[in-house]
Amino acid sequence: MVAMSDWGFQDELQLDELNVPRAALQLARALAYPRLDVAGYMARLHELSESALDYVDVSLAADEQADQLAAYLFGKLQFRGNTDDYSDPRNSYLNEVLDRRLGIPISLSVIFIDIAHRLGIPAYGIGLPGHFIVGVRSLDKNTWLDPFHGGRRLDLADCMELVRLAIGYEGPPEPDWFEPLPPRETLARMLNNLRSSYVRAGAWKEAAHVIRLLRQTQPEVAEHVRDLGLVYYQQRQMTQAAHYLDVYLQRAPSAADAQMIRDGMKDLLDTWATQN
Repeated sequence: MVAMSDWGFQDELQLDELNVPRAALQLARALAYPRLDVAGYMARLHELSESALDYVDVSLAADEQADQLAAYLFGKLQFRGNTDDYSDPRNSYLNEVLDRRLGIPISLSVIFIDIAHRLGIPAYGIGLPGHFIVGVRSLDKNTWLDPFHGGRRLDLADCMELVRLAIGYEGPPEPDWFEPLPPRETLARMLNNLRSSYVRAGAWKEAAHVIRLLRQTQPEVAEHVRDLGLVYYQQRQMTQAAHYLDVYLQRAPSAADAQMIRDGMKDLLDTWATQN
């Protein structure tokens, strides 16, 4: 039995039912906040749900309750999307989002969903390409909300516009986009956002740490091995870079980028040789 003081992100991943906000706080502690009080922040989520009871009429339909919860969180408490500095890593750390009331779509959605569940509202995460939203089951319909933009309701056209703005896609929607995203995939998406933030900033050591957690979360995804090799290459750690890129080629020999990596391996190994 692991003592709760020693409980960590890897322990969360072993649970049959992942608690997304708690696991997200554990990854924050593992990556950037070693003294983070996970239990204390979970207690804050509980307190938010208790205070929300004064603003949510539980006799209403679930979608109307969700609207009221959105008005409370994004109106009265002023949780909001960080449009000024979207790539700031703090937007992906749940403790920082709770402290600053600033986040990106997925971190704000995780908070909304957790509080909704505590109130009995059947909310779930939807991982649209490039933009995370919230779904709510109500009677015979599903309602979609966008926590990044104040919890506004969305229709299909709104969702497709979010996707277009995020990734430039202008084709038809895929039905599975709107399915509830499993907890482990939600955590992986949070980690991918952090990886992107650190890579964009050239913070290679931090990016490598994030990718290691991604490998724990999705051990079957070969691309994480590739990314770790590329990050080591950026740090000029050629032995590690060559190792992980070779492992990637063994695991995914037919990948779209496999030949490009094979072509580059000779230069990589030559560079490594000159440093030894």
